[in-house]
Amino acid sequence: MGARIHRGQDPLDNWRQGSIKNLILYEGCQLPTPHSAQDRSRRPTMMDPQPAKPAASIVNRRKFLATAGAGVAGSSLLTMLDARQAPAQIKGTTLRILQWSHFIPAYDAWYDKFAKEWGDKNGVKVRVDHIPHLDIPARMAAEFAAGAGHDIIYNGSSILTRLYYKNLVDLSDVADAAGKKYGGWIPAARSLVEVEGRWYGLPIFYILAPMLYRKDLFDANNLKYPDTWELARVAARTLKPKGHPTGIALSQCADANLFWRSMFWSHGGIEATPSGDAPTIDSKELREFLKFAKALFEEGMTPEVFSWDDASDNRYLASGIACWVHDAISAYRTTEDTNPPVFQNTFLGLEPQGQPGKRVSAAAPNVWMVWKFSKNQQAAKEWLSYLIDNDLEGMVQSRGYNMPYLNDRYKKPMPVIGADPKLQILQDFPKFVAFYGYPGPSTTPIQEIVNTFVFPDMITKFCRGMALEDAVKWGVGEYRRIYAKYKQA
Repeated sequence: MGARIHRGQDPLDNWRQGSIKNLILYEGCQLPTPHSAQDRSRRPTMMDPQPAKPAASIVNRRKFLATAGAGVAGSSLLTMLDARQAPAQIKGTTLRILQWSHFIPAYDAWYDKFAKEWGDKNGVKVRVDHIPHLDIPARMAAEFAAGAGHDIIYNGSSILTRLYYKNLVDLSDVADAAGKKYGGWIPAARSLVEVEGRWYGLPIFYILAPMLYRKDLFDANNLKYPDTWELARVAARTLKPKGHPTGIALSQCADANLFWRSMFWSHGGIEATPSGDAPTIDSKELREFLKFAKALFEEGMTPEVFSWDDASDNRYLASGIACWVHDAISAYRTTEDTNPPVFQNTFLGLEPQGQPGKRVSAAAPNVWMVWKFSKNQQAAKEWLSYLIDNDLEGMVQSRGYNMPYLNDRYKKPMPVIGADPKLQILQDFPKFVAFYGYPGPSTTPIQEIVNTFVFPDMITKFCRGMALEDAVKWGVGEYRRIYAKYKQA
């Protein structure tokens, strides 16, 4: 239970080496199934011509995940909903789940224990493996090509339902039942997982990114609450010379994909048409945004943001250096656990306005999918139904980090965040939450653009000294190239 997968342990690790660009597939097309060692050694590319088809039965399942039986210590669970009786046919089976390594470690401990308890109750051996979230796309490609792996696989931030839907189990029945039971799904959930009217993934939670700012530093310098991006820029410009800069990652990580998009969307920019069929990135709004982003970088940040990862801003806030960060509340929790004096002076704010009255917060979606090659699809559905029934318990165990997709879950006060005066503001975020593809669906071209970090790379090029129009030309060219490729396919 709860095994951590490390590089080098796993026969499929070679799929992780090299650029993720080579692991993106045509929509409706998939990697060819390798049938020999020679085939397995060949890295799939976008141009592999074979049409989608499931792995042939002659490909044996491989036990490619190292077993690490670890007892999970944890506090007693809070009151949860009673589970329905699982069908008898799942007894004696094994359910394999691939999960990310959560930024709130206590959540992983709870999840592993919770899954084991469900399995023990229903006669199912449950195995949960954890890997870094940025390794998930490569892992999916490897499992698809092998026709073997986990039954349930997690997607975080980069949601690949449209890429793999022909090889994923239709979960519409699970989603419909949950929607009827809990007041329906928030509008943005459908675009993440629906293809041709069917849900090929089950949204389980998403991650908000509020402003986290040092109220003591703001007050001492007569700075206004950062309710707009311009006020946030003024604060960074004022406090950087005093040893308190800000930082947003300008690197290839999920934070960079998300947080710069929040700023861009709030300034009126969009990347694609509402239908999702064409890019709209070449715009006046893009150029104005890039100018603003570069000014914010030069006035309020340091070059270390070029090498940041997804935990760097957590550490930056907890260190006492940052005047503000735009991040998930994992940064808030890290500060709470490691630097109480700074935590006492750290407050949360809404997504800043770009244009007057316009707040759009790019949130990190998290969904579950079930492979068609799974031999235990019924147990997978039963477990996901049970997990949805207990998603508020997951919110508690994540210390308010996991936000639900179901409407009835937003009755105030919400667990954890509704009881904390600093966190109560998070209850109002759903009205301006958006996901990749905003204002349209998360299409396959957008998924590739996200997975290859085109948007933050364009900003980085400009901040590192490339001329504005050259940076725009490069970025727009990448968007058009990717969209054209899928249109031709």
